[in-house]
Amino acid sequence: MMSRVHARYAPAHLVAKLEALGQLGGSSDLEQDIALCAVQTIEPAFRKYLPAGERILEAGSGRGRWVFHLRRLGYDVIGIDLAEGDISYALQHDPTIPITKADVLETGFPDASFGAVISLGVVEHFIDGPGPAFDEVRRILRPGGLFLVTVPTQNPGRILLFNRLNDLKRMIGRLRGHEFVFEEYRYSRRRFRSLLQSAGFEVLEEIPDDFRHPRNMGLYTDSRFLQHPSVRWQLNSAGNLIAKVLGAISPWLACSGTLWVCRR
Repeated sequence: MMSRVHARYAPAHLVAKLEALGQLGGSSDLEQDIALCAVQTIEPAFRKYLPAGERILEAGSGRGRWVFHLRRLGYDVIGIDLAEGDISYALQHDPTIPITKADVLETGFPDASFGAVISLGVVEHFIDGPGPAFDEVRRILRPGGLFLVTVPTQNPGRILLFNRLNDLKRMIGRLRGHEFVFEEYRYSRRRFRSLLQSAGFEVLEEIPDDFRHPRNMGLYTDSRFLQHPSVRWQLNSAGNLIAKVLGAISPWLACSGTLWVCRR
């Protein structure tokens, strides 16, 4: 039976170290990270669905790679985040970029302020679930506004192998006295679709979230043994073979996550 939700944990010392270095989710070159937007499988959906001429919010923008990318395409996008280090990094890159400190659970914006809200890899990190974040998105979206949200997906490789390996590693680590903290939930598409619908969103489309070849997000994230030894977001020969076979069958078999395009 397919597990609908998997809770993933990470070593506390490693998470604290990466947060202190400001390296969660990014490289040392912001322009390289911005360039990755164009080769992500979800990027065409933004061009298709985002409303031109309306205000758009990225809730949990980090260092703002999508804010930069979408503004360069002409969209009126602003970003909010709680990580002061990420905001400072973005402002050092471009002091005019509209990214400010705010909580995605309590943004402070008036009701119906935006034509669309984007939230990429954010709501899975709330241990109590995404419900409060959904409520805030509904509040600040205009009637009929769009919500584009991604979370990690429970693909077959994770259910059969990678989730189990992560649980085993955590068990061994705890036996050795290491502390682990909650990192994220990985949702089945059915479960997350149900959560969105229960929160009052109409799901318009579901799209696999990954990079286009030769880059890869799903297998690269799940197994360091499949990673290219020197090129970030690329696989070694074994990883490329696995990705090619699985991709020929279905893009859902090893993708990193899912983008849900929803309407309030």
